[in-house]
Amino acid sequence: MAPSQGKKQRPIHLPGTHLEGGGQLLRLATSLSALTQQPIQINNIRGNRSGGGGMKAQHLTAVRWLASACGARTSGMGLKSKSLVFTPGGEAEEGGDALDDVESTIDIGSPGAVSLVFQAILPFVLFSSSQAEPTPVHITIKGGTNVSNSPSVDYLRLVLFPTLTLIGFSPISVHVRSRGWSLGRTEVGAATFSITPLAKGKTLSAFQLKDRGKIVSLEAVVLAPRTAEKELLKELERTVGDEFPGIPLQIEYEDSLHPKRLYLLLVATCENGYKLGRDWLYGAEGDFKIKKKAGSSVSPAIAAEQLVKHVVRDISAEIAHGGCVDEHMRDQMAVFQALAEGKSVVDGGRDEDGGRVKASLHARTVQWVAGEVVGVDFDKEGSCNGVGFVVGEHFDSKRRRGPPPAAEAQLAEQLEELHV
Repeated sequence: MAPSQGKKQRPIHLPGTHLEGGGQLLRLATSLSALTQQPIQINNIRGNRSGGGGMKAQHLTAVRWLASACGARTSGMGLKSKSLVFTPGGEAEEGGDALDDVESTIDIGSPGAVSLVFQAILPFVLFSSSQAEPTPVHITIKGGTNVSNSPSVDYLRLVLFPTLTLIGFSPISVHVRSRGWSLGRTEVGAATFSITPLAKGKTLSAFQLKDRGKIVSLEAVVLAPRTAEKELLKELERTVGDEFPGIPLQIEYEDSLHPKRLYLLLVATCENGYKLGRDWLYGAEGDFKIKKKAGSSVSPAIAAEQLVKHVVRDISAEIAHGGCVDEHMRDQMAVFQALAEGKSVVDGGRDEDGGRVKASLHARTVQWVAGEVVGVDFDKEGSCNGVGFVVGEHFDSKRRRGPPPAAEAQLAEQLEELHV
């Protein structure tokens, strides 16, 4: 646990409508606030979302856990709340390490996304140990494992966790105890994550995700009812074989136990160990529409074809840009770039014109929040000079934000021209 902040600090004000203006801003801001012991105030939470915005169950669950872990005093913590004041530094600091409980359970109380709660607490768990030799922490999160507009636990297992190992963390694992769905019959599931934090006094070294290399294999996770299994696997093998001839495909199938639950994840493994993933939960709100006659149902063959073609198209686009991370992994890496020691580089690929692929709105939101809370800058290429956060030491909130990497390079060129 980070030491007490000492003098009372004014909260960092964050408009909840900035950039992506959704739950990601809230989750990351509270996570970094808990970690650095810097108070924050967020107004108009999820203000860019339809339905009035405010905190949903999964947002509230993550914020409550973080508040408890860092002993934060809060104001405005409730369902549909549109403002939050989060002030770390209370009794949890005197009571010992918030991670002393090596086994704990977080219950969202609905099929809210398990993955989003996990992502909110992950930076805190990884960087908050008080132990010189940390033991694994086992956290069970109850909620939705496969829900719309959120990463699946399968994506975490096959794409995020290997990437975190590549940049310097101990391997993270997840055991899906039961599936939680937002489609078909609403169902709450559970997943247990095993995480080994960084040791007290350690920092995360800067990392370079570049030079991807060739694609050497593909892996698929298929969740579908038995009635669709044959058609879906046949379509998957045929389409992948046509699109990626000569690249081996491994398929992991699981019965989804409901005709309206169809999910596919495709993961490409690169020769240098990088993972690219794209997935789709078929029929989720906001997803591609299914053309059919009124009163009729979509046949397993048509559903399989639409699902497979959509995911294969997406993973093909990720592979084509030549980057080391997919669009969604890029925003997951930004927080670790900010906390690492030194300049970290994440190659997001090139577009059709040869220019660098622009960061998504989600990635730019993460970069902005990290800049506001810990004081870092990302250049146009997405590189960042991290603050070198030291586990278990007081974070110096007064450290001066240095010039952006691009500005540093420009200054060096100017000095060279002046022969300084």
